[in-house]
Amino acid sequence: MSFDALYTQPGLLRHQITIQEPSGTRDAAGQLNATWTPVLSTRASIESTSSSAFRFSFQGNALASNATDLVIVRYPGSDIVIKPGMQVVYGDTTYTVTAVDDVMRRHRKLALACIGIDVSSV
Repeated sequence: MSFDALYTQPGLLRHQITIQEPSGTRDAAGQLNATWTPVLSTRASIESTSSSAFRFSFQGNALASNATDLVIVRYPGSDIVIKPGMQVVYGDTTYTVTAVDDVMRRHRKLALACIGIDVSSV
């Protein structure tokens, strides 16, 4: 079987994730209260950055160089824009998205370079 960068086996999308974007309001003192608003709930594949898919998608990308994990999702459509600075929540684990690759610019799957964060220390 040949390698097809646009194909993801459905069985690999076994992680239920939520992608969130930052939003904020100001309190009475003018301080920013950061909150996270859900943008998309979907199935995903979560892999280590040592995988061949990560090397294929982010070769030479400085923004992705510190990433700890690669999250693969199906392209969500043009109404939903996923960009660096958003976060991915999987169970008790939260990741910050550092880079986004629309694989081969074909709008079929997105590769998200992510850094795992410890939300208990934030």
